[in-house]
Amino acid sequence: MPKCPFCGAEIDPDAKFCIRCGSRVKFSEPIEEGGEKIMKEEEGGRRRRNLLRNFLKAMGVAILASIILISIFFSSAMFVNVPVGYGLILVDPLTKSIQGPILGPTWYLKAPWVHGVLIYYAVDSIGMWGDGTDPYADYPAVKCFSSDQLEMTVDVMVRWKLDPDRLLDLYRNYPNLDWKDKTIASVVRQTMRFVTANFTAVETVEKREYIAAVMKDEIWKRLQAEETLAGAIAYFEFDLRNIGLPPQYTAAIEAKLVAEQQKLQAEFERSRILILANASAQEKIIKAQGEAMAKIIVANGTREAIRMAIEAAGITNSSRIAELYLWVEALKEISPNVNVLIITTGETGAPIIYQLPTNSTSSP
Repeated sequence: MPKCPFCGAEIDPDAKFCIRCGSRVKFSEPIEEGGEKIMKEEEGGRRRRNLLRNFLKAMGVAILASIILISIFFSSAMFVNVPVGYGLILVDPLTKSIQGPILGPTWYLKAPWVHGVLIYYAVDSIGMWGDGTDPYADYPAVKCFSSDQLEMTVDVMVRWKLDPDRLLDLYRNYPNLDWKDKTIASVVRQTMRFVTANFTAVETVEKREYIAAVMKDEIWKRLQAEETLAGAIAYFEFDLRNIGLPPQYTAAIEAKLVAEQQKLQAEFERSRILILANASAQEKIIKAQGEAMAKIIVANGTREAIRMAIEAAGITNSSRIAELYLWVEALKEISPNVNVLIITTGETGAPIIYQLPTNSTSSP
């Protein structure tokens, strides 16, 4: 019996497939070799069939991958994500038309050949300060001149917002989206130099808030009047960060301001001293007037008391009565501080020692 060349099992000479392994077999004319008939298969045909089968599989995989890639490409080209604060402008080269804007946040489905341009319309800014090396500044500080031809450096921050309804006209004028560099920055620099030329260097220090307000108004007017911007600037803010003068000039201004402050301080001290002196003089005058009035009142009271004593005693020697009255008043003045009174009677007379009475009511 012939044997299968693959598994070695005996098979029927008329069979086309091996019962054990299922391989297709074909017998040629019997060849005697060792007394057995050897079976040969057309291996070239089997190999060609395997190659064709593998090629078809590879072609199928390639076609499927191409379909997937094309689908991904068209999906990415057709679907556009419009973030918050952006407007989508659609440029169709086939119809030669420009449409939009479509405002975010949203997804938009467009034709694959239509070009989508995203324009940022929310609050944007330009910073101008330093020497151009600051990573947070868009441009270096603006060099300006005062009316007295003194050079200064001005640091500013400008903020604005675009009107979404004007994005289409703005894109037509600036298809490269470069209105920030070409127009806004240029208008800001030119206007700042124009404004500072109307003020002296000293006034830029003294009138800084006023100068900032003038710069803001002038820049805003010029941006609105700029035809290429198409009225797209809907919101505008201006911050004057600093006006830098030469160091030697700044020192001179500071010295002048210090001198003026010292002058004002001296005038204040002078006024204060005059006020205090006037107040002290007025105080003394009022005090003297009060003492004089008090003495007049006392004198009038003494005179009235003497007159009443004379009238009550019926004595005509008024001088003696007045003398006695004054003695009594003098004793009243000294009695709180004197217990014993020594009275001299002349150069040769013996002194008189008099015990002044007290108001004490205590028993001995």
